[in-house]
Amino acid sequence: MDGRPTLIWLLIFSLHTSGWVSGTFHGIYSCRRELTATKGFISIDCGIAPDSHYIDDGLQILYISDEDFIDTGINYNVSMEYIDNNASKQYMNVRSFPEGNKNCYTLRPEGGKGNKYFIRAWFKYGNYDSKNQLPKFKLYLGADEWATVNIDNPSNTIRKEIMNVPTTDDLYVYLVNIGSGTPFISTLELRPLNNSIYDKSEPGSLLLFNRWDFGKEEDDYLIR
Repeated sequence: MDGRPTLIWLLIFSLHTSGWVSGTFHGIYSCRRELTATKGFISIDCGIAPDSHYIDDGLQILYISDEDFIDTGINYNVSMEYIDNNASKQYMNVRSFPEGNKNCYTLRPEGGKGNKYFIRAWFKYGNYDSKNQLPKFKLYLGADEWATVNIDNPSNTIRKEIMNVPTTDDLYVYLVNIGSGTPFISTLELRPLNNSIYDKSEPGSLLLFNRWDFGKEEDDYLIR
């Protein structure tokens, strides 16, 4: 990544697990805001009103405002025509970043550095800005590129996932403008992982390649 050699390999697991591409990330940027997580989970509904929160009916997980995780951006609701009555509340609003090339969320997981964390970001454009201009932008974790977010349909929900062993107590998630539309985000989540399930020999990240569920008979897509 960023022109540096990166070791990549594929790991395939069979029971409620995923295939991942692995590469070591280096470096970190600094951001201003931080908040210590409680009970391990950080679940942020990006774009809801400051000081607001709610329990997701399906997941029974507390979602909170992003006001204490970032200083920039503008809150919007998605257009009514893209609101599905069965959709999760997290996809009804976004935080948009029309100003600046990089805008940063600062996460402070309860376990601190040297432990494994699962970070997931969700994006639903929903023509929130009434421009019908589908954007393309980058995600970075610290100083290193995580993923490209390419919105090809205003009604689609896009998910980006990564596992990381940080070298500092804070994790920094950047939305980066590459000149192809305004970055935005719907939801940002962090989950602590059991350190025994993957090798923890060095800091680094695992990028999602694919996920297969071989153990369930039901068509249930809830991911906590």
